[in-house]
Amino acid sequence: MNTEPSHPTPEVIAIVGQKDGVGKTTTAVNLALALAAAGRTVLLMDLDPNGNAGRSLVRGAHGGGGSERALLDTSFGRDMIAATEIPDLYLTPATPGLSDIENTLALMGDSRTRLYQALTTLAALPLRFDHVVIDCPPTLGLLTLNALTAAHRVLVPLTCDAVSLQTLPTLLTTIGRLRAGLSRPFYGVYLLISLYTGNTSTRSIIDSVRHDYGRMTLLTEIPEDGAVETAQTNERPLLVDTPSCPAAQSYLSLAAEWLTLAEPGDQPDGAWRFKARQERIAHHRAAMSRRIEAWLIDPSSLLYDEREAMHHQDTLVLEELFRVTQPIGRERLGGRGRIWLGAALSLALLIPLVLTARPWFADESRRFELGAWLIGTQHYWQAGSHLLARADADAYREIQLATRLLGDNRERIMHCGEQARARDAEVSCRIAVTPP
Repeated sequence: MNTEPSHPTPEVIAIVGQKDGVGKTTTAVNLALALAAAGRTVLLMDLDPNGNAGRSLVRGAHGGGGSERALLDTSFGRDMIAATEIPDLYLTPATPGLSDIENTLALMGDSRTRLYQALTTLAALPLRFDHVVIDCPPTLGLLTLNALTAAHRVLVPLTCDAVSLQTLPTLLTTIGRLRAGLSRPFYGVYLLISLYTGNTSTRSIIDSVRHDYGRMTLLTEIPEDGAVETAQTNERPLLVDTPSCPAAQSYLSLAAEWLTLAEPGDQPDGAWRFKARQERIAHHRAAMSRRIEAWLIDPSSLLYDEREAMHHQDTLVLEELFRVTQPIGRERLGGRGRIWLGAALSLALLIPLVLTARPWFADESRRFELGAWLIGTQHYWQAGSHLLARADADAYREIQLATRLLGDNRERIMHCGEQARARDAEVSCRIAVTPP
């Protein structure tokens, strides 16, 4: 399989599903969104007459004719492309006439190349796209054949069931025959393990697919996740509706892995070492995550989400609290290091006990998690983050009191250390166990 990085711009990606329910549209929308979050300009073209891709990105009707008109005119006009709520992501929507267009296309001598011809006219528009992602119908009709003819790469979401595995060889044969006589660049077909459940039988099927199809199978696997259905109900892309869910995080990995397909590797022949590629994927993931978060917490953004903005503020509070609760290093305490350590351990034991004993929170388990977290344990820091994300103003007040308590006790411990050093002897040190 050829993976040359020097394909013409834009890269055309056809998302092809063998049947309904394999995650094709979810993959198309979230891959396009993640590529936009990576700083690319992306056109998502909805060739599925159901029009589900467009509904999650553009509110209201679009009157430019969309995909149907592009196929009939073999050209793109600016009015066929709608801006979405996602920066740098545009949509050519499916319009009602798309469901009947195959009968019209069948009468044309160039019935399979209409989309390819239309895409060549994108260069005449003021917009410059890095990627065109095409959401195809779940059939091998003329709409899908047009997408396959125009694509540089084909992505096939593959569920681990008997029907998908039995029909896959036929699909790959069809793509191979369709592209065999064309001079246009084609860099391969990629299989995406989708909607896996993680049980033993599924894992066995996945291992078999990876053995049989080798590098054609992407590293990323998309788990089955109830958040996908919720996002569909909300008519929002998964990556902005529930960005932290397992499936959303996997789609970030998919986009990051996809970007490395067209990047030169770290080896002299352009290939990737596994570790180097994983590091590059992690770099892309982090950049995409930061940009999506920025969209969600920016009040001027169309994607502003008050829930996410509050969660972000909670995180900043936790980071500051974590900084305050870190012990002062030995170099700052000098000879008082042993005294600080002993007092800090005493404080660490006392504070959780006090926090669990006082009725600061209605839920005892939450009080214990927060108390344990205050001593700096990473596990409870994460638990505390979830706690604060659900907390009200009273919780912030109690956190502030706890922070003040720690600050005051730190001052007392340092004073005790100075006394011990001056006397060159052990001293008793009293600390507060309730906020002032």
